[in-house]
Amino acid sequence: MRNQRGFTLIELLVVIAIIAILVALLLPAVQQAREAARRTQCKNNLKQIGIALHNYLDTHGRFPPGRLRTPRTGWCTLILPFLERTNLQNDYDFDYDYWDRENEAATQQLVSVFVCPSTPGGARLIPNDTAGTINDIGEPPTESMVGDYQALVGYYDIQITPNSGSGMLHINKGRPRHVLDGLTNSIAVSELAGRPDYWAGGVKQPDSSKVSYFNEWGMWAAPQRIFPSGYTHDGLTKFGPCVVNCSNLEGIYSFHPGGSHVLMGDGSAHMIGESIPVDLVMKMISVDDGEVIQLPF
Repeated sequence: MRNQRGFTLIELLVVIAIIAILVALLLPAVQQAREAARRTQCKNNLKQIGIALHNYLDTHGRFPPGRLRTPRTGWCTLILPFLERTNLQNDYDFDYDYWDRENEAATQQLVSVFVCPSTPGGARLIPNDTAGTINDIGEPPTESMVGDYQALVGYYDIQITPNSGSGMLHINKGRPRHVLDGLTNSIAVSELAGRPDYWAGGVKQPDSSKVSYFNEWGMWAAPQRIFPSGYTHDGLTKFGPCVVNCSNLEGIYSFHPGGSHVLMGDGSAHMIGESIPVDLVMKMISVDDGEVIQLPF
């Protein structure tokens, strides 16, 4: 009689254990490779936005303002033709505010260059709930597609000045002659990702009174708020030492490990680390403080 040899139970368990170890060793490398690809795509998004900003400058003699007040709309709507989305801008009615029903169909369109691929949830529709400050949003409220990038139009710091309109894309700035500190040294756009969810210190908050606030400002067609001076490291309290990846209420926030991307006025995109000092970021936002700074990249 011939003996048919097979795997013993111990041999099978050893093989399974070896495979499990190999998978455990390879999985982090695969995840890092995927994040590296997403980080590259995000940086490329900002570079495309930078080209659009400069094409807008060539056409209109100034950079687009971060916000228009009458009717209210954001900077992203102004650069659509320079992102090869002229048809979408044609569908957007500038005679109405961004939240109006007349613009709902346009603002529900995905503009992939405004969405960071590292953000959980990908493309997300945000319900336009403005906490009662806007009367014509209708029932159910209008919805708009999210945007993960913000124009930095100034900063807010209770210890320095209540309100500084010194950002490169402030409506009263915007021309190269206003950028006395140099385009290379001035931030125009940064990441502000994750809305309408509330993230603080890398943790998604289960519930927050800030949800309606996020809904109003998280969509790509909306204008942007003034940049604050930082948060505590848990991301729950304003005016702390942490300015990158602390809170997506305001500030600079992304889901890239270790830092977030910023777009400089010259069109270059760079990553700044989570340990960057708050005062340095504010100096990079200000276009005319006259201070010489050492860039962190």
